[in-house]
Amino acid sequence: MPVLILALGAIPGAYLVNRVGARRAVTYGLAILTLGTALRGALSLPLTLFFFTALLALGIAISQPAMPALVEVWFPRQIARASAIYTNGLLAGEVIAATITLPFLLGALHLGWQAGLSFWAIPAAGCLGLWLLIVPRLGQTGTAPPFGNWLPNVRSWDMWRIGLLMGGTSLVYFGMNSWIPDTLEVRGGHHLIALSLGLLNFMQLPVSAALAVAGDSLLGRRWPYVFAGLLSLLGVSGYLAGPLDLAPICAGLMGAASSLVFIMNLGLPAVLAPGEVPRFSGFMFTVGYGCAFFGPALGGFAWDLTGRSAFAVLPMGIAALSIVALGASLPQMRSAAGGVSSKVV
Repeated sequence: MPVLILALGAIPGAYLVNRVGARRAVTYGLAILTLGTALRGALSLPLTLFFFTALLALGIAISQPAMPALVEVWFPRQIARASAIYTNGLLAGEVIAATITLPFLLGALHLGWQAGLSFWAIPAAGCLGLWLLIVPRLGQTGTAPPFGNWLPNVRSWDMWRIGLLMGGTSLVYFGMNSWIPDTLEVRGGHHLIALSLGLLNFMQLPVSAALAVAGDSLLGRRWPYVFAGLLSLLGVSGYLAGPLDLAPICAGLMGAASSLVFIMNLGLPAVLAPGEVPRFSGFMFTVGYGCAFFGPALGGFAWDLTGRSAFAVLPMGIAALSIVALGASLPQMRSAAGGVSSKVV
């Protein structure tokens, strides 16, 4: 459900950015996230759990189109580096939460599942407070586009290209997270599930760290997308057809490739459509998370229909091919950093 809310809330998030500004949109998103997290475990009723989970996901959803807009304004010459740095924060939060919730909050502290869920409102509130205290206010110069220019232009191929690139990489990442346990289980690889999932997620970190250093030299070029798509395709092929013991390595390849495309794609709206970043970003996240939600379900349907577990991973192979094709089709772009025309290679 959170992934679906991330898709449904992205375009309203773009509207909010254009209505109140990017900084305030992030403020509202963090506040909603904190409220939803705090109340998520307040009652032991399934309905309240679902409702407040959806609420916290909505807080994330409306914040996401604002972040690329802020990067465009605050770091116009370091878009890829800034995108990689805040993505490092996203990944670090995922790793920290996954690492300490079970063994520490539920284990050592014996908080119980309700308090364990609500605990994460504390760091969320801390981030909201720091955001309000430290983050500078945007002036009138360089702010988001005027109110009204937020609805996606579905006739724009550039908009679809960015969205489908995000959809492809999201499907590879979320799809493998969904299907690694079941597909390895039926192949007799239960002992490899934890390692495969761990490498799928961990390998995003070194890629993100590397892009924080060198990402600006790659922004707007074709070859990183083609390379990442081929790497994903190699990972999917090896996972399906290779020896069982190669599954963790193949999962790691897919994690690294998906991180590369995700981070580079965050900077594409500023390069392809300067001044329309919230509009492009909202559509990008809608398509991206939509593919992440529906793609794995299609894989499950194919497995049920054919009786073969390999078909569950088939959508990820198609997504990898789409990344190659879409990345190779990127147009000549004008660098957002220097404003000098450079042909993508």
